[in-house]
Amino acid sequence: MGCDRWVMLVIPIIYALSNVSGELKRFEQPSKGDGSLSFLVIGDWGRRGAFNQSQVASQMGKMGEKLDIDFVVSTGDNFYDNGLRSVHDLAFEESFTNIYTANSLQKQWYSVLGNHDYRGDAEAQLSPLLTKIDTRWLCLRSFIVNAELAEIIFVDTTPFVKSYFQDPEDHIYDWRGINPRKHYIANLLK
Repeated sequence: MGCDRWVMLVIPIIYALSNVSGELKRFEQPSKGDGSLSFLVIGDWGRRGAFNQSQVASQMGKMGEKLDIDFVVSTGDNFYDNGLRSVHDLAFEESFTNIYTANSLQKQWYSVLGNHDYRGDAEAQLSPLLTKIDTRWLCLRSFIVNAELAEIIFVDTTPFVKSYFQDPEDHIYDWRGINPRKHYIANLLK
């Protein structure tokens, strides 16, 4: 096996292991000069502009401007119905970059995964490569945002739902970085 193949094998393993740790990654988010903090929260949104997504994005832009938001929180189910297929999936731009275009929404988006995101390539949404496509995007399974006035703890709770593992119905979930589930949950809750 050549050196290139080893690198291609080792890097994803290191990346997956780094996402399962009792120590959550922290991000600093400064508050405004007057000490205030404003942000929007959204979930279940990735629909390529359909199902009122574009209208909601427009209203978010107006509220974001009015509130002078500092960032956006995404609570999961970022790309319907079945997550992203890869980091090159056009759904990323068609459901995110091209929809949330208001100036007020050109801020950091802190995101976690939802159950629909695990129905595709879950690792794609977690990949730093998406940040090269749109610098606003940040998605991890669990992390902390220190916003000076408050610490916001993000925990992807999808792996806590036993039925997704035991009775997935007709769905196929991408549990890379999660299995064994018991070990993942134990490490996260340390």
